[in-house]
Amino acid sequence: MPHNHYALLETGRLKTHTSYIHSERFPEVVHLDSPAIDVMTDFKSRSPQTTKPVTPIQEALEVMKLTKVRSLLVVDEEDNIIGLLSARDIQGIKAAMVARDNDITLPEVTAAMMMLPFDKIPTLNVKDLSNARVGHIRRLIHDLGVNYIVVVEDIEDGKEMVRGIFSISRVSRQLGENLSGDLSSHSIADMNKRLT
Repeated sequence: MPHNHYALLETGRLKTHTSYIHSERFPEVVHLDSPAIDVMTDFKSRSPQTTKPVTPIQEALEVMKLTKVRSLLVVDEEDNIIGLLSARDIQGIKAAMVARDNDITLPEVTAAMMMLPFDKIPTLNVKDLSNARVGHIRRLIHDLGVNYIVVVEDIEDGKEMVRGIFSISRVSRQLGENLSGDLSSHSIADMNKRLT
């Protein structure tokens, strides 16, 4: 079909002081009664970073530093999520314990060995967030003793897709309070269980 078949659309010129749409333009400061969505990383505006289960954890950590994220979704060959890998775990004592338990060196520890398996990751459905507040997310993080809550969205045939994520680091930053302290008692109890 010849190109002149399509009518010529009217064009203009950029006006002075025109900015651009920033992905993830969320408020820098939130309060407990702010909408929960204000502290969610929405994968519609910022694609998640992923890694494969065989990736060495130090390589995964480099990807996190380069892309300025604190976690990676671990995916299989079909892009199905099989786990979540966090920088906090890689940089903490957990990596050394995994290496010791598997009788390997730290550089041999892979994402699969360190990840939180998909069936242990708490989820919220995006449709349930319309009236949720930051305070609800803060309480969930505290009561569940987790660093991440994944947000899912229903698609056809009763399946779901991951739409976004709540992370303790982002909620802490925007609230202006360190929520990690809340989790130290959980992680100390976990460590004690593993050591005994």
